[in-house]
Amino acid sequence: MGFLDRIERRLERGVNGLFARAFKAEVQPVELASAIRKAMDDRAVTPSRGHVLVPNIFTVSLSDSDYQRLSEFEEDVVEELVVSAEQHVEDQAYTPAGPIQVTLERTSDLETGFFRVRPSKAKRTDRASRGQDRQPAGYASRASAGS
Repeated sequence: MGFLDRIERRLERGVNGLFARAFKAEVQPVELASAIRKAMDDRAVTPSRGHVLVPNIFTVSLSDSDYQRLSEFEEDVVEELVVSAEQHVEDQAYTPAGPIQVTLERTSDLETGFFRVRPSKAKRTDRASRGQDRQPAGYASRASAGS
């Protein structure tokens, strides 16, 4: 990550954090989807011509109150986040490291309105089909990105 990227990320966290504290805003699923897309874009690598790899596993850390609110609809929220990520993969012609997975987790070190997205990747289990065409399978926040 370049120097300007780090400055931009710090400014973004500061401004978003200020608004989140001022308005006690709750995290909305659309913000999570946007952060996951940003995490893909930020972590995209091109190991070969025409082949852009992105993370496929996203762990979303939420404050106690945001987790409690969203966990009531966790299955639907996670499904929508996966669909959004898969659409982004298709739109950008990315190749995820494997099937897209999203997990919500509670953490006590975040205040309401703040969240963290940790992207990672799991290797494909279909290494035998390496040369074959594969269909793409189906970040951070106001607070921080991929800490």
